[in-house]
Amino acid sequence: MAKTLNRIKIDKIGYGWVGLARMSDGKRILIKWGALPGSIVDLRIVKQRKDYVEAHITHVQSLDPKIVDGEIFCPHFFWEEGKLEDGKSKLESKHKIGCGGCKWQMLSYANQLKLKEDIVNDAFTKIKKKLPDLFVSSIIWSPEEKHYRNKIEFSFGKYITKGWGTRDKEQGTSTKSLVPNTVSHAPNPNIVLSDRSVGFHKQGEFSKIIDIDTCGLISDEANTLFATIKELCIASGLPVYDQMTHQGFFRHVVIREGTNTQQFLVNLSVSENNLKEDGFSKWNTLMETLKNDAFLREKVNSFVITYNNGLADTIRNNESQTKTFWWEWYIYEKLIFQNSQKTSGDTSSDILNTNTGNATEVSFRVSPFSFFQTNTLWAQQLFAQAMKMVGNVEGTILDLYCGTGTIGISFLKVGKGNQLVGIEIVEEAITDARYNAKINGMENKVVFLANPAEKAFTQTPEIKNKLHNIGLVIIDPPRDGLHKNVVQMICDLKKESDFKLLYISCNPVTMVRDIELLIAWGFSIKEIQPVDMFPQTHHIECIWVLT
Repeated sequence: MAKTLNRIKIDKIGYGWVGLARMSDGKRILIKWGALPGSIVDLRIVKQRKDYVEAHITHVQSLDPKIVDGEIFCPHFFWEEGKLEDGKSKLESKHKIGCGGCKWQMLSYANQLKLKEDIVNDAFTKIKKKLPDLFVSSIIWSPEEKHYRNKIEFSFGKYITKGWGTRDKEQGTSTKSLVPNTVSHAPNPNIVLSDRSVGFHKQGEFSKIIDIDTCGLISDEANTLFATIKELCIASGLPVYDQMTHQGFFRHVVIREGTNTQQFLVNLSVSENNLKEDGFSKWNTLMETLKNDAFLREKVNSFVITYNNGLADTIRNNESQTKTFWWEWYIYEKLIFQNSQKTSGDTSSDILNTNTGNATEVSFRVSPFSFFQTNTLWAQQLFAQAMKMVGNVEGTILDLYCGTGTIGISFLKVGKGNQLVGIEIVEEAITDARYNAKINGMENKVVFLANPAEKAFTQTPEIKNKLHNIGLVIIDPPRDGLHKNVVQMICDLKKESDFKLLYISCNPVTMVRDIELLIAWGFSIKEIQPVDMFPQTHHIECIWVLT
């Protein structure tokens, strides 16, 4: 079989932004590297299976103008240049250096949502034959299409200042292809090492860093904060970390923002193993410069430094140390729910309405490594929709993947249930969850335990004594979905209590699998509610309630 395929039309896309097409003999093709429905593409086969092949896009011959109708807003956006099907203008890109992220910005937001709805509906095609009454609701839009991320991680490292995915408009020339060349590995004279790169990992080459000026998914204030820190670090003369040689000093900078509080946390990750005497002098000078910068002192509420000398390209490891540089170890964020009902029974209250009624605010402490939903306004909308779908809740709420308690504490504070039992594998998250309950006046209504959900009853059998009159079980599992032991545990609990089950999923494929398992145990489901989590990307969140 040929290693390349030319002029293949992509029929549709599935979960994970995998394009689906057919070879001339009918064999399926699964396509990575940025597939869009209606595109005509050239492919390189990377894996051959009995029933299908996996392939990467090497060139886009044409794009469907009915799909590609959006405005490119990011200077670092890139895409394969290809004429639209109508033969008119090529897809315009005002990029400097392509980072490979948020590839859907060339689509209007309406088209993005349509594609996501199609992905969810396709995921449920099989199960709908068994459940003809199952209804997939229209997707709920994100409150913001851009500038919505409250956390972002930039990496220091070596890589290009020109070449891959660039356009020199002044000279009237452009690169032949705006996707990585997956066929030729010949040296590119435009690719140069740089000690000034701070940005994102190059798609397909994790050891290389694409230099970034600004990101369209974070706020203007966060971008200005990033630019200030980047300028001061580069000006210090200290080297960036090289992921290939494991030499250098600057590794990462993480910025977290309280969208509703306007508080900022900065975590600067460095490796001091290779510093010599002059390096320590430069580091001490930089720390004084950071402390005395008027803009940073005005905007940053928490600045910490993580000293990480490990080889893995992570913010921290078991040997790393994180120390407070100035102010506090944490910042605060809050979720705001409008017209909330403090008493049970009235499910008609318009929790989603942000213009009327009295607001209930739920506060949360966000530390350098704690989890918090990345899109604050989206989290408000997601939780409010979940509250509306669940309706009245009496008795105990069991949250099997509680994290820092955001969902369960929010439910309690708006009057859903009267007690919360939260289980989470990360002990730091449990510490934050207990504190979050305290600052919301819920410390006497919660019990949080550090356990893996699938071993909760075996490692801590006394937990069952706290589960009186369960009214709601909340599960927001990892991308892989529910462990089989968790399914068994839920079904065993169902024999003892008649509760509702709220499932929030970030993976339609594992979501369908888990629904089938739970239905086999006697649960019923009528509605799936998709919610847009990350505009400009393929990610989807879904809510469903089983009874």
